[in-house]
Amino acid sequence: MAMMPTDTNAEPVATERAESVAASRGIAAGPDDSVDLLDLALVLGARRRFILLFSFVAALLTAIVVLVIPVTFTATTTMLPPQQQESSGMAMLGQLGGLASLAGGGGAASALGLKNPDDLYIGLLQSENVMDGIIRRFDLMRVYKTKRLSDARKALKSNTKVLSEKSSLISIAVEDHDAQRAAAMANAYVDGLHDLMSHLAVTSAAQRRMFFEQQVTQEKNKLTDAEVALEETEKKTGIIQPQGQAQAVIATIMQLRAQISASEVELGALRTSATDQNPEVITLQSQLAALRAQLTDFEKGHPESAAMDENVLTPTSQVPAASLEYLRRMRDVRYQETLFEFMTRQYEMAKVDEAKQGQMIQVVDPALVPERRSWPPRTLLTLLAFILGAMFSSFWVILQSAYRHTMQDPETAMKMHQLRQMLRMRRNRI
Repeated sequence: MAMMPTDTNAEPVATERAESVAASRGIAAGPDDSVDLLDLALVLGARRRFILLFSFVAALLTAIVVLVIPVTFTATTTMLPPQQQESSGMAMLGQLGGLASLAGGGGAASALGLKNPDDLYIGLLQSENVMDGIIRRFDLMRVYKTKRLSDARKALKSNTKVLSEKSSLISIAVEDHDAQRAAAMANAYVDGLHDLMSHLAVTSAAQRRMFFEQQVTQEKNKLTDAEVALEETEKKTGIIQPQGQAQAVIATIMQLRAQISASEVELGALRTSATDQNPEVITLQSQLAALRAQLTDFEKGHPESAAMDENVLTPTSQVPAASLEYLRRMRDVRYQETLFEFMTRQYEMAKVDEAKQGQMIQVVDPALVPERRSWPPRTLLTLLAFILGAMFSSFWVILQSAYRHTMQDPETAMKMHQLRQMLRMRRNRI
């Protein structure tokens, strides 16, 4: 089969023909400074091979570049943060009846002033403690090619996104050039948070245990002293068993003093981890003032104390002197017994909290090895390069056509010739 001859001058001839037609119709600018779209289409059609070739080359070069760029994989894990629970100290206050209402509501997040409880766990996930553990576990200083730990932290933080979803779930997305390492690092964040929460829980419980252990020892010694004092009083005055209103007065005073001491102990425990502006501290201080005022009324025998109840209680000033000393000793023993039992329960609860391994973190969707890369989007970038190449080459063709059309004007051509001569003269002088 005979091959058809190729006309190498076909495109220039077609271009000149299109430009002559466009010039005759005024492609550059008409009297109203407007451009005819049909003339532009003729010029672009005449140079279509150049436009397509330029666009193809741009797309080919972009495809080569995106093939050289290292791919990035993104692995995501979703977790349910621990729910706020009532602390052991608040639960034990419920055993004292009226004192339970003094503690108020709200979890740890509200006490810290956080609007969103998930912000606490997001902050822990982004802490240096968790990140340093991941850096050591996966040798990220070598992976990121950094010499300082702080630079490795910055690189890890830039490759990690921790977000709180509307459904109260926390998602952790990790980007890495290795798909398996990306999934392992995302799951390692959950492990790091669990270890950190366990450490913080044990530390807090240990502080409470040590505090109540000291209180139990002190109350045990005070109870022993009160029992010895009661025994000495029995030997001195004989056994006396007050009846009626005297017993009611003693029981009431004993209960008030037990509540005051329990509140003081709870206030001291709160002050180990809270300031004086904490709502729980302020409430307990107000309750203590009220209890102390009521106790003063009973011990001094004020008339107001007798009017507080339908069953009129005899103030201590009216108790017979023979039995008053015995009643006071008996009151001290009962008071110390009540306080010792309360401290013992608090101490046992703190020991249980210390034995816990921290709050449970539930993983909703563990990170799996991603099957597709997240960057770069090769097809999208190649197509975008082809479109931009077509736009740039089309603009270049139109600009060339407009220049040629302008040079057809003798006056414009003379001015351009003069401009070139001036530039040459200046260049020669330099």
